[in-house]
Amino acid sequence: MKKLALFLVSAALGASLLVLGPAPDTSAVHTATETAEVQLPIAAAGKSAPASDPGYLPAAAATASRDTELQKAVTGFIAELSKQPGFEGWTQAEWTSQPLGPGSHGWVILLRSGTQEIGYLIVHASERDGYRLTEYGKGSFPLFSQQTLYRSLVRLELIEYPYRAEPYYYNPLQAVWKVTVEQADRVWYLDAKTGEELPFMSEDRFPEPETSLKTFTKTTSQHKISQASHTYPADPYARLSWVKGSPIAGDGAFEALQSRIKAGTPPVFAAELYNGEVTVPLAVAGYQEWSGGDRFVQFAQDDDRFLPLDALTRLGHFYP
Repeated sequence: MKKLALFLVSAALGASLLVLGPAPDTSAVHTATETAEVQLPIAAAGKSAPASDPGYLPAAAATASRDTELQKAVTGFIAELSKQPGFEGWTQAEWTSQPLGPGSHGWVILLRSGTQEIGYLIVHASERDGYRLTEYGKGSFPLFSQQTLYRSLVRLELIEYPYRAEPYYYNPLQAVWKVTVEQADRVWYLDAKTGEELPFMSEDRFPEPETSLKTFTKTTSQHKISQASHTYPADPYARLSWVKGSPIAGDGAFEALQSRIKAGTPPVFAAELYNGEVTVPLAVAGYQEWSGGDRFVQFAQDDDRFLPLDALTRLGHFYP
């Protein structure tokens, strides 16, 4: 089966967060420090904004939530991350919260400063520990960015037709928009981070959604980022060890990864996804370790994205 390698350096199961096109923006906005209840967008339809509009496209059919604990959890995560280099702009950021679908118990949090998207969080509910941080990232290309989605629909020449975009989050490396267009005889699947079209048109390529990822960051006042390191990422296409080489010694072990990052020789991570249809190489750029022992690997993927090491060890390998 032919594999498509997506270079993601510059490349959930859910159906309640929908984008119905064309439609206006109805997302409620919150500041990083407010404590009011989360108000989520309601289904809407209308005329879309032009491609030059810097604002969000709408998210439709999101069920309203009154869960103030989610608000508190998100505020806490943002407050802790804003202490880190490169996250300073999160302190005064506004954010929207939208569910990833019935049964997923997950939300995507999109942060913005003015009209500029500046980051995201993926948060899931836990029966024992409240809310947990699944992954996060900073920069102007967040996961499930409606601006990225809009640009992709323009590129695919779908924006002028009535469409429906649904978010599917299976795990940190397999998150997609499912796009259906009225009277079309096919379905489009777009990578939720890059907006790239994926090379299949059937859901049988999708894995079972992961509902018990171990590397979640708990919401407690004592849970802080205990250490972090950053290095200049390697170009996965400048050295193709992930294509024809062997994984690094101690593949998946935090100590081996930590040593290489501190030495300035970060590895490249690669995973074969969607039943081998897509090979994804990611450039390692650092890590953050939280006081509870959770480790997040920093990747350069358009901008900075932090994914849980525990999940990565099940999805692929690190190469020298």
